[in-house]
Amino acid sequence: MSEDVDFDVIIIGCGMAGMSCAAQLLKEGIEGDRILVVDRGEPVGAKNMSGGILWGRELDELEDIFPNWEMDNPGIERYINHKKIGFLSSEDAFILEGKFASWDGIGETKEPSMRTGWSVLRAKTDSWFAEKLEEAGVFIMPGIKIDQLHIDGLDHSSYDPQDLTTPSEDSGKGKSQKWKIDNADSEIIDAIRKGRISGIVQDGEIMTSNVVVIAEGSNSVLTRAYAFDSMIHSQDKHGMLLGVKEVIHLGEDVINNRFGCFPGDEERPPSGLAMEGALAIYDDMANKAWEEYPDSAGMIPRAGGWLYTNKDTLSIGVVIQLDSLPQGIHTYDMLAAYKAHPAISPLLEGGEVVEYGGHLVPEYGLDRMPNKLVRDGAVIIGDAAGLVYSNGAVIQGQNYSIHSGKLAAKVIAKCLTKGDCSASALGQYKKDLDASYVMRDLKRFKTTAKFLSDDANYTWVPKFMGTMFNRVVREIGEEKISVEKQALRLRKEMRRSDRKTKKGMGLFNLIRLGLMGRKL
Repeated sequence: MSEDVDFDVIIIGCGMAGMSCAAQLLKEGIEGDRILVVDRGEPVGAKNMSGGILWGRELDELEDIFPNWEMDNPGIERYINHKKIGFLSSEDAFILEGKFASWDGIGETKEPSMRTGWSVLRAKTDSWFAEKLEEAGVFIMPGIKIDQLHIDGLDHSSYDPQDLTTPSEDSGKGKSQKWKIDNADSEIIDAIRKGRISGIVQDGEIMTSNVVVIAEGSNSVLTRAYAFDSMIHSQDKHGMLLGVKEVIHLGEDVINNRFGCFPGDEERPPSGLAMEGALAIYDDMANKAWEEYPDSAGMIPRAGGWLYTNKDTLSIGVVIQLDSLPQGIHTYDMLAAYKAHPAISPLLEGGEVVEYGGHLVPEYGLDRMPNKLVRDGAVIIGDAAGLVYSNGAVIQGQNYSIHSGKLAAKVIAKCLTKGDCSASALGQYKKDLDASYVMRDLKRFKTTAKFLSDDANYTWVPKFMGTMFNRVVREIGEEKISVEKQALRLRKEMRRSDRKTKKGMGLFNLIRLGLMGRKL
């Protein structure tokens, strides 16, 4: 490739996708001083509010760049061997629980013995990865926010980058919508949307490269700005979650005792718990919102709650489907209600909030992926490419980000060797991604998003599960009846007491929900 450029590859974002791409490029023989990674956090990871679960052993292939990553990375908090899935209503909690010896990874189990999930605090995790990349010779530039790409033959000062993502004042509706840039000179528009991407622009300074990798995470500005995605698609609230979380300090001993965790030793980190649950605890909030804002009447907050153990803290939060949030309901009140639930509050007792944050979380799947992942001189990876899977019981995205970064790096290295970084050549990345387990997962479970958008999961289902289990196991001197009769009796009661429930628990709806649910 051309030696006239500043770098062979510029990677925008040093999260899981960006760091894995840089590490794989090193493994493919690209010199570290030919790779630039820019990240808006200073230090790297400082802007990352994520505190979730890293699933899979994708990092093992990068162990020569990130040696002993499981034990030495300070953001890898606990390995997960304890999993809970819950259905919470205002009074009850029906929680399925599993603790798996095979997840300890110490052998002598019938199931494959390995640790495959870790709670992580990304601010610390990402910073450590960045340090290791720097030690390997990669240029890392923290505190850099990129909102403009360099296009061959186009003066970057000829347009305002904000015009690329700001609707025009004369914009219509539907397909007639347009950005402000659509009122500019046709040559400028054509270059922005079809020209070769050959670097980045920061404070008016151009840094050139043979390939730009967009790994800036969910709600990517650059994918909208440079026509990887359409205007209507990128503005759609469907498939986006609004997450709010807290990190609560309890102390390592308290967490080990309260959650029955292994404290860790020289060979493996401490063990921990991951819990997710569907929440039907916001009826009062919804009713009040409907009274104050009639336009929101009937909207049900489709929300899930989660809780993960870290070394000496808990990460706890709720995620709400953005298009289901009634006007007048505040997310911090929703988090407070979740924390106050009888099944959750004892787990937090004595804790001190040390961090609070909110951010958009993608729940993309196939429906929300950008329209294209490659252009001449550029590729999209990780969350920016919509590579996230959730079925309510597990959320996976960090492993997909790492895998996509490695796949992209392998193709980019070959393209650099051949001297061809066109969209056609880089398109092999999309082909490899389509053939990978990542896309096979997303395609096989493409109906999951529709299932998770069903109001039933956040209204009568948690209530039914809790009440049903209560009646099956309790002893208050009443005559015992079979589970089948209990279920039929409870269904009749709930349908009689609530008109919305009556429709939702109709036979047709039950069959429809069951058909979707069986494909999770």
